[in-house]
Amino acid sequence: MVRREAGPIAGLVIGGLMLGGGYFLTYRVGKPIRDKAAASTSWPVTDGRITGSRVERVKQKKGGTTYTADITYEYALDGRTFEGDRVWFGDDYSASDASAFRAAVGRYPVGRAVKVHYDPAEPAESVLEPGTTWSGSALYFIGLGLMTLGGIVTLSAAGTLLLVTLALAATVGSLLGGRRESHDDFGPRLDDLARDFERPAPRPLGGRPDSERADDDGIEII
Repeated sequence: MVRREAGPIAGLVIGGLMLGGGYFLTYRVGKPIRDKAAASTSWPVTDGRITGSRVERVKQKKGGTTYTADITYEYALDGRTFEGDRVWFGDDYSASDASAFRAAVGRYPVGRAVKVHYDPAEPAESVLEPGTTWSGSALYFIGLGLMTLGGIVTLSAAGTLLLVTLALAATVGSLLGGRRESHDDFGPRLDDLARDFERPAPRPLGGRPDSERADDDGIEII
């Protein structure tokens, strides 16, 4: 029985971890990125210039090669010069297909004048292509999926654990009931013995009741 309960308990633990991890990815990581990406469409714009643009090749430790884009730009605000490297929100990833990164490098060659959208509260935060994108929303939706799966695992484990508990309670109740019935088959119950002591004693054969003996005057009639 202990081994059977280990499955639902492990499911509750795994489901709880998935719920916690999904919540973290969704609301602590993914949602702030999506919110900032959505807000960037209303950020003020200033002039800038591309200072670096190339496709980087990244060799993986387990073998294989992935690619990413390294694009930098400069812009000036109130006599201060800032440098940015975000083309769109969620562009900080690598992939085995370099076509998207080559296209980005082609759009932003070195020396090209660009419009830079910057956060008025934090001027160092900037982007060239404002708005939400699939790559910028990936962590948000992965977190939602993890939370959904974790909820399913948790509910399933909780239901299984409830069934196991009910089955255990039914088994214990059946064992206790069987033990009581077996006791009745092999001997009298205590309440039956108590009733036996309360019954009046049997009358002797051929005798008279005590009340008649008390009225006897000692005369014997033949």
